[in-house]
Amino acid sequence: MKNDSYNFTNNSINPNHEDKKSQKHSHLPLIILALFLIIGLCLGYRMMQSDTSGIFSLPPNVIFSLRSTNGKVLNYDVPLVPNEYDDIFVLYQNLSDADKNVYNLFMDLVENRSAEEYESAIVFSKDTLEKFGEDRLLWDIYYAMCYDHPEYFFLFTDTSAVDYRTLEMRNHIIYFIKIEVVDPSENEQIAAFEEAASDFLEDIDLTGTDEEIELAIHDKLIDVVTYDDPILNDTDETWDLGHTAYGALVCDSEGRPNHAVCGGYSFAFEYLLHRAGIPCGYVTGAAHSIPSSEYDTDTHAWNAVQISGKWYEVDSTWNDIAYDVSEDPQFYNALLSDDEKVFNVCHHYYNRTTAEMQNLEATDDTLFCIEGYEPYNAVYDTSHIRAGLSDHESDQLDIFLNSLIPIAE
Repeated sequence: MKNDSYNFTNNSINPNHEDKKSQKHSHLPLIILALFLIIGLCLGYRMMQSDTSGIFSLPPNVIFSLRSTNGKVLNYDVPLVPNEYDDIFVLYQNLSDADKNVYNLFMDLVENRSAEEYESAIVFSKDTLEKFGEDRLLWDIYYAMCYDHPEYFFLFTDTSAVDYRTLEMRNHIIYFIKIEVVDPSENEQIAAFEEAASDFLEDIDLTGTDEEIELAIHDKLIDVVTYDDPILNDTDETWDLGHTAYGALVCDSEGRPNHAVCGGYSFAFEYLLHRAGIPCGYVTGAAHSIPSSEYDTDTHAWNAVQISGKWYEVDSTWNDIAYDVSEDPQFYNALLSDDEKVFNVCHHYYNRTTAEMQNLEATDDTLFCIEGYEPYNAVYDTSHIRAGLSDHESDQLDIFLNSLIPIAE
């Protein structure tokens, strides 16, 4: 009986115990759901704090993978309305909305490169990546941002500043991107560059017309800058500062003051016009003399500039003609005394149409007739052809960037 009683008692207790266990387990899904809701809300708040674009249309596992991102987060396939900037940034104005958002993300990374572990993310669908490719979707836009902003010269001189990693999901790939300060002297260089640009513009009348401002900046630039022959054939992957606006306005990597090659002239001209509020872009292509000469190059840079609503092309590098007076003092002193002809020579590649630049002939405007000497023309027949406008093999990046710059007509 004791046993039976015990068993009965035991059996009478067990159902109650099981009920309690059941009740306990029945709350478990609710607890888990609540936890997911809390995590989702936290992630949502975190993502909104990170300046999201189209993120919440992504699958939950993709959103979860972005939880630690403290910079901008962008869904390329759902572009929102991008920021609007002044029309001085020529490449930006001609990008699609989706590409403008990528451009803005890169700019934000540059501006926050000193922040510790600052990282942004771009999500692409695999279909989009397969259609356009990584270079077109990321790095072409990155360089569009760089070429629009010559003040970011430090990005050209050390490509290790940009770092990225990828995470592949079922239908998406996430690019996590960082831009870091590599050179400890970077801030000093930036300060020196801004000071030099301000000093340069100090005696330029920025209240004048765009035509007057452009001419004053052009003429002062070719007067101040010296062509940087030592780095002309430099094959290093890392750019010398002479290829940048810093070289033209401050110094090249060897410390030679105001020394630059065509890239430096063109970036400096672009930046100074930007400071004056004038739209200007950086053009690349081939530049040849007719007939060929030692100055021919398949990798040349010049500018496109918008003046009073009309586009022109300008090559400040080839307008900067230097004469070695010591070779023949009598001849060159007589040449340099002809102010009108010297002016024509220094503006031969100034405010031309794209078609004119492609086939620009020497004329009597630059022909010097000096007593006792044969007539001398200081320029040649030449051809400047933008990358992408001929059958000549060109870098795909150059072709893409040039496609964003209006033709001068």
